[in-house]
Amino acid sequence: MRFRKGLMALLLVCVLPFAHASTTLHGLPLLRQFGASQLPAAPTYPGMVVDRAGNLYAASGEGVMVFRSGVWALLEASGEAPVYSIMLARDGSIHVAGAGVFGRLLRQPDGTHKFVDLLPRLASAGLVQGPVEVFSLGETSRGVHAVSAGALFVLEKDGSTTRMQLPAGARTRPLVAGDEVFFRVPGQGLYRVDKAAMVLVEGMESLAKLRVPAAWPYRGGLLFAAADGFHFSDGRRVRKLDTEADAAFRLHEPYTGIALADGGFAIGSFDGTIMRFSPDLHLLDSFAACAGEMHDLVEDREGAVWISGENGIARLRWSLPWTRYGRLHGLGGRIFDSTWYDGRLWVASMGVWSAQPSAAGTPMFSLSQWPRRDLETFALEGTNAGLLIGDRYGLAVLDPGQTQPRRLLPPALGDSVSRLMPSAFDARRMFALTNTKIIVLGQHDGRWQLQAQWQIGGAALGVYEVVAGELWAGDASGGARRWRFATDSGQLLAEQPFGPKQGLPAAAGKGTRLFRSDRVLYAISGQQVHRLQGERFVAAVLPVLPGLQAPMELEGEDNAKGSFAWTPRQLWWRKPGASTFQLQQVSDSRVPGFMTVALHRDGQLRVVTRDSVLQLDPAAIESVATPPQARLDRIELQGPNHPPVLLPLLPKTTPHLPAGAGLALRFGVQSMEPEVEFRYRMPGYHDEWSPWTAGRELTYQRLPAGAYIFQLQARVLGGAPTEAMSYPLQVAPFWYQRPWVRVGFGVAGLLFVVAVVRLRTRAINAQNRLLEQKINERTAELQSANSRLSALAVTDGLTGIANRHAMEKALPRAWQRCLEQQEPLAVMMIDVDHFKQFNDTYGHHIGDLQLRRVAQTLDAQVTGAEELVARYGGEEFVLILPGCDGQMAMALGERLRSAVEQVTGAAGQRVTISVGVAVCTPVPGEDPMALVRCADLALYRGKREGRNRVEIATLDAE
Repeated sequence: MRFRKGLMALLLVCVLPFAHASTTLHGLPLLRQFGASQLPAAPTYPGMVVDRAGNLYAASGEGVMVFRSGVWALLEASGEAPVYSIMLARDGSIHVAGAGVFGRLLRQPDGTHKFVDLLPRLASAGLVQGPVEVFSLGETSRGVHAVSAGALFVLEKDGSTTRMQLPAGARTRPLVAGDEVFFRVPGQGLYRVDKAAMVLVEGMESLAKLRVPAAWPYRGGLLFAAADGFHFSDGRRVRKLDTEADAAFRLHEPYTGIALADGGFAIGSFDGTIMRFSPDLHLLDSFAACAGEMHDLVEDREGAVWISGENGIARLRWSLPWTRYGRLHGLGGRIFDSTWYDGRLWVASMGVWSAQPSAAGTPMFSLSQWPRRDLETFALEGTNAGLLIGDRYGLAVLDPGQTQPRRLLPPALGDSVSRLMPSAFDARRMFALTNTKIIVLGQHDGRWQLQAQWQIGGAALGVYEVVAGELWAGDASGGARRWRFATDSGQLLAEQPFGPKQGLPAAAGKGTRLFRSDRVLYAISGQQVHRLQGERFVAAVLPVLPGLQAPMELEGEDNAKGSFAWTPRQLWWRKPGASTFQLQQVSDSRVPGFMTVALHRDGQLRVVTRDSVLQLDPAAIESVATPPQARLDRIELQGPNHPPVLLPLLPKTTPHLPAGAGLALRFGVQSMEPEVEFRYRMPGYHDEWSPWTAGRELTYQRLPAGAYIFQLQARVLGGAPTEAMSYPLQVAPFWYQRPWVRVGFGVAGLLFVVAVVRLRTRAINAQNRLLEQKINERTAELQSANSRLSALAVTDGLTGIANRHAMEKALPRAWQRCLEQQEPLAVMMIDVDHFKQFNDTYGHHIGDLQLRRVAQTLDAQVTGAEELVARYGGEEFVLILPGCDGQMAMALGERLRSAVEQVTGAAGQRVTISVGVAVCTPVPGEDPMALVRCADLALYRGKREGRNRVEIATLDAE
């Protein structure tokens, strides 16, 4: 506990925005951090640049690192000496300076880098030979400026080198503003670099005693960021500007800064705080973005700001109109819902958490001190009549002015309220959804009261109130249902199923999900889409959602901020007045697990993900970045008779490959996102696109002769594909494949064939026909057998779900995924109680039907994309649940136990199940099957203690 408190205090220090007080609730910008363990070179990281191709180059204690196509690498061309400064020159080359290093990095046509040593030019201008350190770089139209040994060296455009001695006490880091270069001398002021000397600038004496880390051209003059705020020079004198930077810089002394593409400025401080200013110098944001000193900032082509510091590098997404509440705000574990009530943001997780706006810093969430405060909570809704709470035991409300919630229903385990849905037509009505019923709430004398309850008989997939007094939901078994109720009392009037007779067929083995957008109600089953028209459903097409991968998981929400659609992996937003949906990249490239989208009572739109709450700020200026493009980062020509040769990445003419040549390709993308997928094709060799894969390497061996065009597409994980890039190539034929050789062989062969055919035509033809017939028959038999074996390999023949072999393949994958992401992994062992007695009573045929019924019930309850239900053998089943902790697993186990009992009871042949649960966070070297054995121990403990129960065990028990 002491360690946890210390860690939380450290996180609080890392995110506290000291300089920007606010009366509204603000999240933090999306931030992806790369620690020293994730980078290819050791600290520190004093500088960064982004080249014209969108690649990031960073200086480090062991040379130059490059971040290209989402992957870090250490460049060999510049050596492994410490690099102090790195600069993108106007000609597109990259200059580096450091301990014994000064030169240019030139990217070659084949993607490699060549280092051009420039130290001889410094020596020609009088630099003393020996241990040399070049500290900093700058550039003007005159040439490249380098500081070393107390002097400024200017590499002139005409090839000469000029040396100027720095004034005594001058800082070694120049200020480059447009085409002007300045050096600050404490106690004197700023010196400007002229043609052959350095001149003290009159009128800048006010900066003599201040640290001045950055300067930029600004509104016809120069803007200086100094320790006490911003200063402006019109060329004659410098005056102090009265801005919010005065207070901000007193708390966080600036060390570096950049001008942003939107006209604003980003300033970094010694203590790791980053401050963002508008073009009018208003403070927009301020928080600690890294631990320790901040060294440099750079903006990439996608509008994100990269931050280099003493201990790592981070990428900040100010370019997106999304901020986040999560671990750094005190939230932890699985998050299910959020709402705004009584001036606070409330979050449903393991208990109910809340935070309010803080003028002193970043809001921190605290756990509500209620009875059963650690109860798993799934739904929240803030209203004028109180805060409605849906949890594992049912439904409660925190009335206005009260400190403890009251129960609206008697608490009952297994009667979890998974969703709260306000009526779209009556502000005094609320719908609460459980697995088996819909609860209707109404207000009486300003207090929420129970009005009615309806049994729904199964999982509802997509629930919408279409018109007043009418509720619709998709059915997990197929089709849809409509409930009509009294608008005054909420009592159910009629329930009607919709199926094939109403124009709504269901895909085999698929349920039906409802999705609503622009007041149109869609029904989705497999790949079939229909929409409601009057009292029938007709064939339809969904709105265009770029990159949509799982239509059966769609949900929708229309509100004043626009139209939203989402699945657990993707989120789309259509802004008010726009005609198309745009896919939102609102994560740090991890699959976020979108849960809900809601416009809260404070006017903020928030999106709940598995581990955080995202907040939309539509007023934020979203940068218009160049769309990412697929590209090749490496092309290597391989062949049996010559060493590998690198080919140009952008050839001016079609490369000609020798006969029998092969290619080794490395895929890339012009994007800073690290999680990217690729697909490719080469018409004439393989015409169809390959499946999407995260692999970046591809090898072709002994390409046939001919002309080809290799095509490549990329996409950020879950996003829309880029345009296809093309790489033409020509493969030469072998000598015996050339036309004149083929003609000669053809003539000789023809003469030979004519002679032979006359002797053995009939016999050969007969033998060939017989052989071809046997080959065709054998090929057809093998193809049929292979198809049957492939299906049988992973499917249980009796129940139709995954078999034990599929489970044994899936468990190590789930173990590795949870190990990498440090998430819990749960395994359940389920056994049908007294099944032998059931078989003896009803016979094995009825027993098989019952096993199928149990398997289908378990499969319907487990909906996660990476979760698996498998038959382990006999009447035993196994569930693999990545990302599921102990509380969640126990809750799911209870739902499974209850569902099996209800479904089999409704069929007239009630059976119960016993469930053993085991949960752990994987560690390297452990056997994943130990978790199955641990769950088995829990199962048999449950059977010994009376069956029809859920027990949990730990790996220690084994």
